[in-house]
Amino acid sequence: MTVAALTMGGYGFLGLQTPLVWIEILLLIQGLSIGMVIGPVTAALISDLPLDQAGAGSAVTNTVRQTGSVIGIAVGGSIMSIVYRRAIEPSLEGVPGPMRDQAGVSAEQARHVATALHRPALAQAADDAFIHAMHVGAGWIAVIALLGAVVLLTALPAGGLPGHRRA
Repeated sequence: MTVAALTMGGYGFLGLQTPLVWIEILLLIQGLSIGMVIGPVTAALISDLPLDQAGAGSAVTNTVRQTGSVIGIAVGGSIMSIVYRRAIEPSLEGVPGPMRDQAGVSAEQARHVATALHRPALAQAADDAFIHAMHVGAGWIAVIALLGAVVLLTALPAGGLPGHRRA
């Protein structure tokens, strides 16, 4: 879990010119580390249940994991959206109302507005605002994931091994 958190923090060092291979490496490491957490954590949680409740425990664990994923995406997306809008706002002076609203939605929409208005500086500002939003969002998600690692460290049985019961 700590490795997954650190890879999220690693996104804070990416920029527009980052080679795709570095992004792929971060995604690979992050996916592998999360995959290595899910099985053992599920096994540790299920192993403490009586056999007749294992099915229900598995269902609850799966539901919590999926709900956590959705909430994590929503929180990360909300952070990025708020930061992007605040960062792009100064560059939208003089942009007509509907186009201003469109450019405030995403960097891609801002690039379309910049092309329509022949304002290349707006496209660059949108790219910069997006990268800034990604860095801030990645930092917050890394902190939250590190907190999750601390919770796992303190909540799992000694050694975190499946089948190991607390004394």
